[in-house]
Amino acid sequence: MTDSTAVFHSGDVYSSVDPFATALAFSGPLVSWVGEDEAARTMPGEQIDLDGDFLTPGFVHAGLLLDGSGPAADPEALLAAGITTVHALGTPEALSAFAEAAPAALSVLAHPFADAGTRRAVRAAELTSALGAEDGTSLYVVADTGEELDAVLAALADAQTRTRAQRGLWRVLVRCGIEERHIAPLAAAGVGITLDPAARAQPLAPLMSAGAQLSFALDAVDAQGRPQPWETLAAAVFRTEAGISARAAFNAATRFGFRAVGSFEGGVLAPGAEATAVRWRTGELVVQVADARLAAWSTDPRSGTAGLPDLSGESPLPVPRGVWVRGVRV
Repeated sequence: MTDSTAVFHSGDVYSSVDPFATALAFSGPLVSWVGEDEAARTMPGEQIDLDGDFLTPGFVHAGLLLDGSGPAADPEALLAAGITTVHALGTPEALSAFAEAAPAALSVLAHPFADAGTRRAVRAAELTSALGAEDGTSLYVVADTGEELDAVLAALADAQTRTRAQRGLWRVLVRCGIEERHIAPLAAAGVGITLDPAARAQPLAPLMSAGAQLSFALDAVDAQGRPQPWETLAAAVFRTEAGISARAAFNAATRFGFRAVGSFEGGVLAPGAEATAVRWRTGELVVQVADARLAAWSTDPRSGTAGLPDLSGESPLPVPRGVWVRGVRV
């Protein structure tokens, strides 16, 4: 199926244009329509019965560090788990090996630890020397400790460096605990911040309230070592210092990964967007917030808020049942 139409119906569709959508159509590599079952069943093309399943945009692993410090990343397993885009950092050799092993459907954006290139990864300790690179270089800075994060923020406090960083879409991969002193300067820096809430508790709500541009690294795995992107979302809502809503967590794991690289169209299911989606078997969809005192579950249609799978631990996490990339099932 390359240029044909696929019509999904009889399920739930997580769409930015219709919180109650139950159907969606692909036309070639793009989403062509979002709506309800009655209209979908009259449309030409391959009819795909979701049988109650949940259709969402693919996840974005916005900070995969290929430095040998953890289990070797399996690109096929990432795609099978519903992660359709990866921002990878590593040596040129590690990135080449990862790209060679990756399925063609997995979108990989490489940030090499190298001395040259328009897109580079750099350790925090090497940031000062990296500032001598051409202004067009986009840096992805890795901060492993609070002291390294302090140093990065000190560099970004310089107005000229900050302007250059914002124009060049610089980013910071934070692999340490964020303390209160970091929140305001992280937001003021105006660069992308990527972190993994499943690896360590982080003050996500204060960061977002301050205006920090967050995206997620999706390193969580199950007991068999299989990627579990929904576990990252569960941690962001329920198992961090100051959790966020499931909707905010889902955005950080999808569309905000695209925004980090300057794309405001990716990571959504809406007419004209890329036809990349994942089908999930899940239980009831609910509206969840981090604070249980604030009506954590609401199915009131008047709220106009699209539901997401229960991430509280009361129900099993969603299971992927199919991945489509640019309109083609993989």
